[in-house]
Amino acid sequence: MNAQIDTDSCSIPEILLMLRAPGAGWLATLLAALDEASRDPDFNAYHRAVLARCVNEQAVPVAVAEAARQRTIQFEQALEATIEAESHPIAHAPADHRVAC
Repeated sequence: MNAQIDTDSCSIPEILLMLRAPGAGWLATLLAALDEASRDPDFNAYHRAVLARCVNEQAVPVAVAEAARQRTIQFEQALEATIEAESHPIAHAPADHRVAC
């Protein structure tokens, strides 16, 4: 599964075209997640290096994948709680209350 594919020549229009393909759901999802993560100051250089390593190796160790799934569930719950609190500030904690993700 470690076939070398030259992506250095992929232009933005080529990537946009790829994203239109029916099978590009995961590519779109991962690119959107990467864009969101890059806007978060908690997603640091070390995190990017770990991600790059997994991409380069084209594999995520089973234990890491499972831990990531569990952490994703916690992250989603924290986001839901934050959104709920912000949409109903009177019924919940003060507006300056933040949920750690």
